[in-house]
Amino acid sequence: MRAALYGRFSTEHQRPESIADQFRVAERLAADHGFHVVARFSDAAISGGTARRPGYQQLLAAARAGEFDAIVVEDVSRLWRNSAEQQQRLAELHDLGICVVGRDLDTRAEGSHFVGAIFGATNEHYRREIGRKTYRGQEGNAIARKPTGGKCFGYIAARDSDTGQIEVNEKEAAVVRHIFTWYADGMSPRAIAAKLNDEGVPSPGSTWNRKSRRTAGWLASAIHGDQKRGVGILNNPRYTGRVVWGRMKWHRSYRDSARRKPQVLSKAAHEYQDERLRIIPQDLWDAVRARQALRSRTLGAKVKGGLRKRAPGGGRPARYVLSGMLRCGLCDAAFVLSNGTRYQCSSHVNGGACSNRLSVRRSLVETKVIDTVQADLTDPEFIAEFERSLRRAASKPKAPADNRQRIGQLRKEVQNLTDAIAKGLLRKSPALAARLVEAAEAAEEELQRLEAATQPPKVRTLAPNVREVCLGIVRRLQATIQNQDPDRARAALMDAIGPQIVLDPDQSGRFLWADFGLEPTPLRAAVGESEIMVAGAGFEPATFGL
Repeated sequence: MRAALYGRFSTEHQRPESIADQFRVAERLAADHGFHVVARFSDAAISGGTARRPGYQQLLAAARAGEFDAIVVEDVSRLWRNSAEQQQRLAELHDLGICVVGRDLDTRAEGSHFVGAIFGATNEHYRREIGRKTYRGQEGNAIARKPTGGKCFGYIAARDSDTGQIEVNEKEAAVVRHIFTWYADGMSPRAIAAKLNDEGVPSPGSTWNRKSRRTAGWLASAIHGDQKRGVGILNNPRYTGRVVWGRMKWHRSYRDSARRKPQVLSKAAHEYQDERLRIIPQDLWDAVRARQALRSRTLGAKVKGGLRKRAPGGGRPARYVLSGMLRCGLCDAAFVLSNGTRYQCSSHVNGGACSNRLSVRRSLVETKVIDTVQADLTDPEFIAEFERSLRRAASKPKAPADNRQRIGQLRKEVQNLTDAIAKGLLRKSPALAARLVEAAEAAEEELQRLEAATQPPKVRTLAPNVREVCLGIVRRLQATIQNQDPDRARAALMDAIGPQIVLDPDQSGRFLWADFGLEPTPLRAAVGESEIMVAGAGFEPATFGL
């Protein structure tokens, strides 16, 4: 039986060698069960409470492709610390004919579903207990006026300072003072961000040891932030020496612990004054607060009056077909309407943090994308190639399932029981004999169902009528555009090309190339130099959701 190993540790504070140690234990388990290890997958410094783990997703993709028959782990908590994800994946793996084996669980064993549920609940409870105890420890530090972790622009973190306490970073503190002064004098956050980027001032976090970053430049949002939540340079009370802890409460999703929702509390849990940390004088802080209040009254009233209300927190509904679908190929920021008629990279618009200066007319993007999608979906050659791809995928041979041997064994057991009953060997307990036969026959039926599930699906099962599906998307797209229904038109586009369109500037700096396929074949648009747009084509069958 082919087996894949999986290892994981939760935080960057744990030993990287932990995964090697887990693999060593898993290899012994695999050998004990007679498995042949064919693959290894791992995730470092990621909680088991989330499914958004690269190695874990690769493991699932390989399982769905039939690359192995068993998953071996040191214990089940390496795979899951979220019972909702565990139950769903165990059901899927069962249907795929893949077992999970660890020191605490073997899904081939009778009653494993019951044992797995107990361990799943225990592992999730343990993860939540870690969070509760961490909060308790941080609260104790806050009460004792000790550092509680984290970094803040303008300061040296306690773990990096010579004193073991938070200290003012004079170079960054000077930048903070400039920002407050410029804003109080009338500059907008966008203009301040652009000025800092022009002067080459490092942005918050640009020198931090992060796994990934969108951009290294200043954005307007880093300056104006959110007054209600107290985030952003202009809203950080620490710059006046006021240390606040427990201002917000974060609620983690039960389904995915990586997702958190903040709740602003009416009062912070603990706060105190430490003049040693003051960067901004009180009169400058008050001047910034006064200007923010003025802008909130004037601009806020205009914005509220011009928005159509949706559900709380929903904001303004999207007005155009491509709203939210366009992304910058350089920094992955959204392309937004910079002046009401042209799309442009938001990182460039909000402070010049991205070097992609190109913009494009909204009407041109919509026309090129929609025309290209409609042309491809109605092209007989494209439809024929799509059908051929499905046939190739459907006819791809799958690895023979090891449960066929189990089917044979159970059939033999059923036959032995039947023979024993016929010969009167179980005459003393006919009820027991009947139950045993019934259980064995039920198991045989279940394994036969699994065996049938391994047969390659027919093309008609995947796509009853590819041509009709493609033309249906086109008809729906045309109807929604004619009815000026951007939400439904956007949904139709996403059915065809996926959730986003990437806009990349070419080497000449005069054109944008639109990439909306996994294997795009860009088509240069016949437009003048002032119309900066190139439409992309090329679709992957999977994007149709058949």
